[in-house]
Amino acid sequence: MITMGILTLIPHENNSYFDEIAKRAHSYGIDIHLFSPLAINPNSLLVNGLYYDSEKENWVNKEYPIPEFLYDRCFYGEERKSNDAGAIVSWLKARNDITFLGYGLPNKWRLYETLIKNPNLAPYLPLTKKASSPEKVLTELKRYDEIILKPINGAHGYAVYSLQKIDNEIKIQTTKQEKMVEKKFINHEQAKSWLERLLTKQIFLIQPRLDNRNKDGSPFDLRLLLQKDGDGTWLERGRAIRTGAKHGLLTNISAGASVLSYEAWRSKATNFNHFYLQNEIEDLIKILPTQLEELFHPLFELGIDIIIAKNQSIWILDINSKPGRKIISLTNPNQLDSLYEAPLKYCQYLASNIKAHP
Repeated sequence: MITMGILTLIPHENNSYFDEIAKRAHSYGIDIHLFSPLAINPNSLLVNGLYYDSEKENWVNKEYPIPEFLYDRCFYGEERKSNDAGAIVSWLKARNDITFLGYGLPNKWRLYETLIKNPNLAPYLPLTKKASSPEKVLTELKRYDEIILKPINGAHGYAVYSLQKIDNEIKIQTTKQEKMVEKKFINHEQAKSWLERLLTKQIFLIQPRLDNRNKDGSPFDLRLLLQKDGDGTWLERGRAIRTGAKHGLLTNISAGASVLSYEAWRSKATNFNHFYLQNEIEDLIKILPTQLEELFHPLFELGIDIIIAKNQSIWILDINSKPGRKIISLTNPNQLDSLYEAPLKYCQYLASNIKAHP
């Protein structure tokens, strides 16, 4: 049997995605394990984790060797636990006897610095700068009137801020617990003091705010979900439009955004040239995954967030190597089986390749 481990920082928390993969694993000749990188004993190199018992059809506690294939679904934050887990995963990735389904992507800044040099992808990237100082942020705000600050390692829209210049005031907006929170500063000195405190917490990036608001004033974007199939070929699993709150900032589903199938949105959004958009999106899908793998490391899946601006231009807002699957469950639930089976099929593919080329 092939051994495959799913890495997560919270293995004992219920996760229907992991459960559904595990239920199907035995029929693919795969034993499934679930554990945190922190559960590896550094002396014995054994794991204290969960193992899916296909006869009992449930997870059981067990000690076992590190599986030969690993599917990393950890989300790393700034706290010490995440940093320790990240260091262990980096060590695992360097081992020759272990194969990851996907090796992930670097932080948003390194990703931008690399992709902006690529002539095929540069036209789709919003101008991005590092928020190296409060003065740098305020200079960019003066240039664009409205800018976005986002964490270099951010996910789910956490700690994303809009800064807007209105007359002599500076308005700051962010989303907390699905609600828009805002404050105003009457001069640059007040804003500078606030920025100094913010920039000590983590590294931020600056981007001009692109106008992706619909007729109601709600921000929207396109989420694409791509995965490799059982032959190692990239496939589009689905696409959907995510729409945030009216006059809001985020389009993340975790922040309360609504989801509409791309086909349904296309029939409503008659002000866009959909033939042109389709060609642009298809071109991106053809080049982006393979370019990422050439520039960085092998990947298994991607979530790509694309802004469709009012002037018909499209922009890559974010690229995520550990995407969620909510756009499929909400717009095309009949496709879910293929998502549960995809990691197993790709694991089989990797195993057969290793067997053929030891």
